[in-house]
Amino acid sequence: MNETGPPPRLRPAHRPLSDWIARVRTTGPGLGAVNDGSERTDARTMRRFTEQAWTRTSAVVTWQGEARRALALRAPDGTTVVELDDFGGPVPVSEAGAALVARLESAWDALPADPATVAALRAESPALRYFLLHRAARETHAPPELFHCLPWERVTATADSAAALLRAEAGEAGAGAVPPPAGGLRHWFAPAAAPLAGPLQVLEAGLRSGRPGPWFGREAAHLLSGVLAAETARLPRSARHALAGLADALAAADRALHHSASLAATRLRGTGPVAPVAFRRRLDSDFVLRASSGAPAAHRTEIVEGWPVTTGLTVTAGGLLEIETEIEDDPAPPARRLADGPLFHPVALRPATDTDASDAPGTRLWMALSAFPGSLYGFVAVPVPGTTFEVDLDGPPLPLRFLDRVPPAELEVSLPANERVTLSQWHHMIDGLPPHHPAHAALAVYESGRT
Repeated sequence: MNETGPPPRLRPAHRPLSDWIARVRTTGPGLGAVNDGSERTDARTMRRFTEQAWTRTSAVVTWQGEARRALALRAPDGTTVVELDDFGGPVPVSEAGAALVARLESAWDALPADPATVAALRAESPALRYFLLHRAARETHAPPELFHCLPWERVTATADSAAALLRAEAGEAGAGAVPPPAGGLRHWFAPAAAPLAGPLQVLEAGLRSGRPGPWFGREAAHLLSGVLAAETARLPRSARHALAGLADALAAADRALHHSASLAATRLRGTGPVAPVAFRRRLDSDFVLRASSGAPAAHRTEIVEGWPVTTGLTVTAGGLLEIETEIEDDPAPPARRLADGPLFHPVALRPATDTDASDAPGTRLWMALSAFPGSLYGFVAVPVPGTTFEVDLDGPPLPLRFLDRVPPAELEVSLPANERVTLSQWHHMIDGLPPHHPAHAALAVYESGRT
């Protein structure tokens, strides 16, 4: 059972940053057991750190036969614990770094992010920076500039490499081989933007190795979704510029990704020569009520166009919302997309609010994109979700095989909404998927409802 404590505002300033700690032995070398033998407990919630005031410090311990200065906490009775990383090793820190962490914890409700503080954090280990910002992101409204201390040079190098590889594949003049980025991205960047680093690293490695089979659509979509959801001010300018260049390359590589990738590039740059049209529309009560009035030409339609995508939003007199999308495709679609299998486009429906409708809870369904020579086409129809609501189609499409982790309810709603997809077409798309894929259960529910 996890130990709990008082509300955050009443907790002592100095508590673990990591979820693992180990006691420094007073006799003999080495460390005690992780979390005193309770590895599943989160050290940040242990009562011992909330019921008495600990002091932030550092301690020199022996790890794998070598002395290492580690981030530590000391209790009033002299008991010292060191913080551990994800591999169970002590989190490295300098004496100055430990003092800096102590100062930041003492200013936890108003964390500084001046250039000197950010530069001092950059001098410390990536593990320390990650754990500090992970807890700060959970407990505070940390200024975005504080996240610039993360090792963003790795993201910049990886994004530049992936973009160069895509441009070289396309035969772009001046595009050539680039050296592989040094060091992995791991999870260091999750406090600032998640998911981002994971799909970026897999994307670059797959492009570099010429990885066969289905994979590209998943990583590209997850990367673009991460960028579209990120608080871009948390990324330094160099990383934003590199990721924007990669988004441009993805937009050029596959027209199915063009809209989301162009939108991501614009968000990262903060501007663009031609801003992409946002496929997010708020349909107000007048639009809906006039459609349901029964008057002649009661159907209400709004067309949204932004090459290569055209979308029509129609509210019918019968109370249905029809969404029809066509993407002008390359005459020879990318081989990677063909390897990934059929694409499904996310459609989010949210009740509009007086503030930001995108923050309101809503429903997501998936529109099947049927491939025709020179185009991708999709159509869904659902009951109108309210008198005033928002329709959002800005997200990137995902191959059906990679919708294996979406809530089953989303697919159960999606199959009947794709009215123009036949039962035999559903079987053709779904029967060959892995047995655990939720589309099998959704298809069973769909078939039972037709009988």
